[in-house]
Amino acid sequence: YIIGFAGFVIGPTYEIFRNLISFSILLSAVLLLLYHRNWSSKFIITLIIIFVLAWLIELIGTKTGFPFGEYTYTRLLVPLLTGVPVILGLNWVFLVYCSFVITSFIPAAKSIRALAGAFLMTAYDLILEPFAMHTGMWVWEGDKVPLSNYIAWFVASFIFIRLMYINPTEKQNKLGIFLFVYQLAFFASLVLTWKILSL
Repeated sequence: YIIGFAGFVIGPTYEIFRNLISFSILLSAVLLLLYHRNWSSKFIITLIIIFVLAWLIELIGTKTGFPFGEYTYTRLLVPLLTGVPVILGLNWVFLVYCSFVITSFIPAAKSIRALAGAFLMTAYDLILEPFAMHTGMWVWEGDKVPLSNYIAWFVASFIFIRLMYINPTEKQNKLGIFLFVYQLAFFASLVLTWKILSL
């Protein structure tokens, strides 16, 4: 992430690192899952279900404008399937898993933990959107993120994290919280730097 920050800020390397975003998502997800313990068929099926449902929601969103709003994906994130990057399903799995790990130790009912995770993921998206728009990952109609996007993110995140609790699995992952925090810091620092440089 430190190298990535420098790559995005330094003009000559910006385009190189911009085209490495899909690889970065893949690498982060692989590293995270390598640290998962107690693999089971139920856990794998749960991840696959989240992957497929998340990608389908994105597909519906780009074709109908519901539930996120009117937006389209560019050809930056590859590969594309019917106009939607396949890697996004994996990114949802990554974020849901991290949020599940981070909030699983809250001394409350599972639904309350899932709500906390949904708030966490929505906060993540608030920081992600300016980065995504700046790098051209996707384009919103009118160049403005609608409120419906964040509402949809919250609802979908809650459902996916709650789904993780249906499947008993190991909730400890050494990388979960670190990868999530590092990504947030990465996006936030870049967006802030770009704003400062544009003044």
